[in-house]
Amino acid sequence: MIAACIWYLIVELIGLAALPVTARLLRFLPGRGVVLAKQVGLLLTGYAFWLLASLHAAEISGSLAWACIVALALAALALLWREGASLRAAWSERRGLWLAGEAVFAVAYVAFAVFRAYNPEITATEKPMELAFINGILRSAHFPPQDPWLAGYAISYYYGGYALTAMLTLASGLRSAVTFNLTNVTLFALTASGAFGLVAELVLVREQHVGAKPEQAQRRALWAGLAGALLLGVMGNLEGVFELLRAHGGGSEALWRWLDVRNLGATAASTHWYPDDSWWWWRASRIIHDRDALGNAMEVISEFPFFSFLLGDNHPHVYALPFGLLTLALSLNVWRVPAPVGGASQRGGWAQRLAEALLPGVTLLDWLAWAVLLGALGLYNTWDLPVQLLVFVVAAAMCLWRRRPAVSDWLPQVISFGATSAVGCILLYLPFYWGLRTQAGGLGLVTVKTQWQQFGLMFGALLWPLWGLAGLGLWRTRWRGGTPLGRVAALFLGGLALGMVLFGWWTACLGLALAAAAAYLLLARDSVSGAAPDSDGFVALLTLGGALLIVVVEFVYLVDVFDSRMNTVFKFYYQAWLLLAIAAAYALYRLAVAQGRGLGQLLRGLWLALSAVLIVAGLSYTVAAATSKANGFRGTPTLDGERYLAQERPAEYEALRWLDAHAREGAVLVEATGGSYTEYAWVSAHTGIPTLLGWGGHELQWRGNYDVPGEREPAIAAFYQTTDPAVLRTLAAQYDVDYVWLGPLERRSYSITPPAEQALDRAFVRLFDNDAVVIYGTHRE
Repeated sequence: MIAACIWYLIVELIGLAALPVTARLLRFLPGRGVVLAKQVGLLLTGYAFWLLASLHAAEISGSLAWACIVALALAALALLWREGASLRAAWSERRGLWLAGEAVFAVAYVAFAVFRAYNPEITATEKPMELAFINGILRSAHFPPQDPWLAGYAISYYYGGYALTAMLTLASGLRSAVTFNLTNVTLFALTASGAFGLVAELVLVREQHVGAKPEQAQRRALWAGLAGALLLGVMGNLEGVFELLRAHGGGSEALWRWLDVRNLGATAASTHWYPDDSWWWWRASRIIHDRDALGNAMEVISEFPFFSFLLGDNHPHVYALPFGLLTLALSLNVWRVPAPVGGASQRGGWAQRLAEALLPGVTLLDWLAWAVLLGALGLYNTWDLPVQLLVFVVAAAMCLWRRRPAVSDWLPQVISFGATSAVGCILLYLPFYWGLRTQAGGLGLVTVKTQWQQFGLMFGALLWPLWGLAGLGLWRTRWRGGTPLGRVAALFLGGLALGMVLFGWWTACLGLALAAAAAYLLLARDSVSGAAPDSDGFVALLTLGGALLIVVVEFVYLVDVFDSRMNTVFKFYYQAWLLLAIAAAYALYRLAVAQGRGLGQLLRGLWLALSAVLIVAGLSYTVAAATSKANGFRGTPTLDGERYLAQERPAEYEALRWLDAHAREGAVLVEATGGSYTEYAWVSAHTGIPTLLGWGGHELQWRGNYDVPGEREPAIAAFYQTTDPAVLRTLAAQYDVDYVWLGPLERRSYSITPPAEQALDRAFVRLFDNDAVVIYGTHRE
């Protein structure tokens, strides 16, 4: 566990260096965002690391990684020198909150490191792809990095998270097979602490608004923050309850038919307290069961955060999750920007005048830093940027509206702020977008509708407290408390919800009804005037956004190579879980502290009790799935994701390590190519040495066509099947090949004959040879 300690200390160092910067950028929050300092530090150092290597101002290296960390620390020292008094006062006031956030991060880090150590293997699903990207970056000199699965081409994917892992890998000096798992552990801990910090800020906003005592405010913020960490990062969906029921022989055929979750049905009772059939926990991420016109099952991904962490794939949506919490905090921060005393100033240089034109009360440096942090989502997981940018702009619009301008002044300012922010998020990351290729092909119409019981399994534990908060808000606001715009929005969305009833589209109906309530509360008089706590309006915005994300996928999807709504549901549901989980944690707090008597008090108590039952039901998946995935926590723990190779395939692992250590800079490799989610292309994945073609199906997804991969498939086959040495030398020269790997997989895949192997011996040089693998060099020096 020494590696885990080294990694932890580096992340802590970055977080400490970012504390003054965070307190400055999020200064309009009552807690100054101090719990989110690690996210700020990682994004800023990651941006500098990426930008300098993208502009060829420096090469990807450990020296560059540490230079970026030191630069952040120097910026923090300069800020302390300039604004030391105010920052020290803020630190003194919110030190307890920061320490609590540190405790959440540390506990989550240690607990998940222990869990991951019992299932560290980098194999199956998309782990090999993710490791390939990390190693490909480590073997690149600049960004965009070389694609390890399509030699000669750059990665055409949102690779920001992998660049961040590469930076920390270089800074720590650890092997990527270890840092791959440490990344997963860190993302879990950042998500837990980030959710804790954001919800705590929301509670502090309200507690300050109502004039609560500081001790009471902090106590409530802490337990509500813990609820946020639980709902976002730890709790599973409700499918786990039925898995446990099935494992103990419960349920009936009628129940399984009604739930209609694929492959969920009666089986023999488990020999453990948790289900013991292979990969049972996978079903929770595929509970939406669509069928085409012929009745054939269509896969739809309904992943949620804890499943992602359990699985261990470091995919872009997982990388973006803790940073999405930071951008939500930025949005709450911009909502609370106070108006300058005496109005916007026209003094100062052009930079200050530009900042005042965008949002009076902030500086241009504030806006640039916000754009860097928000725009990073495009580099980390491009799907997240439009949603988070919209939340950010709406928050700014609410801030500007409170200053009571005429609509003719307000609307152009909001449009200007939104357009400038969008342009800033793109321009600051222009080198990434310049070379990006996409498979997106417009919008398609959804021909199926989500079954309401499956929708309930997915989001029921989050929606129940939100409906309680909506009911509480509507009761207190009533129709007289709404603005004309709020009434129109509520009537429009409510009318759509009633229309869905006529068609029997219950999921869309439920989502639109919640959206109608949230829109009304967001635009209520108290919310837009500032008479109500900012946190109430902001949570209404999160609820509105989450509800609309759920509804959109009932009607349209983004067309891709799958030509179904599978990926759109996946990406939108994941973002909806983020928004709704934070809102639900705040809803639990609001319901718990609400004052009432008689029937209202009874209803509130019953609502909270059922909320608790649903949360415990969701946690049943967490406990059972984690125990099952870790094989009952039996075996020898390690964070080395390649240990299984050393144990199960020692001769191949020996060859792998030799090639990794001796490969020349800029080398190209030939190995067997095959389908996605298989063991093919494993050598390039574990070394980062580009191969002619890895998983062809993934290259199709990333590039939108199969022209280049399609040309390379027969060339790779020829390397292993031709008996003519001249042909081999021609192929090697054509594709700039340096090494040819000949192992058990190649022998099986291409049925290599003795004459074909003799041709390899005559054309190239054996650089390495053991009982399992021959590594040929194409250069005869």
